[in-house]
Amino acid sequence: MTHEYGEVINAEVIEKAVAITLKLIAETPEAPLGDHVEKAIHLAFCACVIDDEDVVERGLSGTHAAMTIEVAGRVERLMAGPAENG
Repeated sequence: MTHEYGEVINAEVIEKAVAITLKLIAETPEAPLGDHVEKAIHLAFCACVIDDEDVVERGLSGTHAAMTIEVAGRVERLMAGPAENG
């Protein structure tokens, strides 16, 4: 990933998105993980990182896609438990 958004994409905000996703899962476990991840990303990240880039790229931006993959992957590893986290 580029360093273009180094100040707004960092470990802290990614962990915030993970925490929000886990909270959403606990509140509505029947909803798809992807729905929770998308909502969490929009709550955690600045619109300039997600929404504005999507508009510029006329769809899911590369940055948005990367954040979705990163947050979902971290959540899946956490939910798998210690044996799967390696």
